[in-house]
Amino acid sequence: MKTSDSVQRVSPSFSRLLAAAALLFLGGSVVPAVAAAPALDVLIEAGDAAQLDAKQYRQRVDLKNYMTKTLPVKLGRHGIEARIIGEKSDYAGENRQLLVVRYDRYNPGATAARIIVGFGAGAASLDISCELIDGDRQLLAWEDGCGTSEHWQRLVNKLNDNMVLKLKAHYGLR
Repeated sequence: MKTSDSVQRVSPSFSRLLAAAALLFLGGSVVPAVAAAPALDVLIEAGDAAQLDAKQYRQRVDLKNYMTKTLPVKLGRHGIEARIIGEKSDYAGENRQLLVVRYDRYNPGATAARIIVGFGAGAASLDISCELIDGDRQLLAWEDGCGTSEHWQRLVNKLNDNMVLKLKAHYGLR
């Protein structure tokens, strides 16, 4: 008897059994592929220094500095690679998208009122507008805002979270 004559065929039921065992071994589920998000250049525009007094501009720069540190980290935790750029001309373009975050209105509130009165008195608020651009084409545009009777960093944290959710939905990420 030749070796080639002794080759046996695997039955379809055995193939199904083997596939089921592999699924159980791999954790019982198959994870579908998720589209990868493109890398982002992030431009944060605090506002025009010429239209704001020195204190207002300094407060917005503080917000920008905090967002510059925290937003790329939050995006990275959700699979979106991001880097901060200083000018729109720094936008790389190729294989990257541009997220522009503009501070439209900022009210620092009154710390004393927050501490003494409470109940929302002296609350700080921040309104932003965002734009996602690919090359010269706008993909998304939205406005967001929030307020807090606690420290102003909570404004940035909440708006960062909202941006992450918006971008995850746009890119189809979980």
